[in-house]
Amino acid sequence: MGWLGKAGRIIGEVTKLVLGIGPLVTMLTPSKKDDLVMAQVADTLAQVAGIITQVEAMAGALATPLPGDQKLLMATPLIAQIVLSSSVMAHHEIGDPVKFRAGCASIASGMADVLTSLKDNVETVNKT
Repeated sequence: MGWLGKAGRIIGEVTKLVLGIGPLVTMLTPSKKDDLVMAQVADTLAQVAGIITQVEAMAGALATPLPGDQKLLMATPLIAQIVLSSSVMAHHEIGDPVKFRAGCASIASGMADVLTSLKDNVETVNKT
C-alpha cells in the first residue's frame, strides 16, 4: 500500500480517535445536540486532514519536492474555506484578515504535525 493509501487509513483512525473521546466531551458539555456536534467536529477534522493529505500528494507529484513552508502556503487557503463554511463562523465577520489567515495556517500546520506523528503501521494505533 502506498503512502496515500496509508494516509487515508490514518485519517480514518484519527476520526475514530476523535469520536472515541466524544463521550468525554459530551459529559463536559451537556446539550441535546451533542451527537450532532461531535459528528460535525469529526467531519471537520477529517476534511482538514484530507486537505493536508492532498497537498502532500500534490507536492509529491512535482519533479522538485516542495519544502514545508510552500506546502503550508498551498494548504492555508483550503483550510480557510473549511473554517469559513463551519458553524463557528455563523453570524461572524472576519475583523482581522491577517490574524484569520495566521490561525488557518496554524490549523494546517497542527494537523500536519498530528498526521506526521502517526506510525506508518495503522494496524497498531495507540489511542493515548
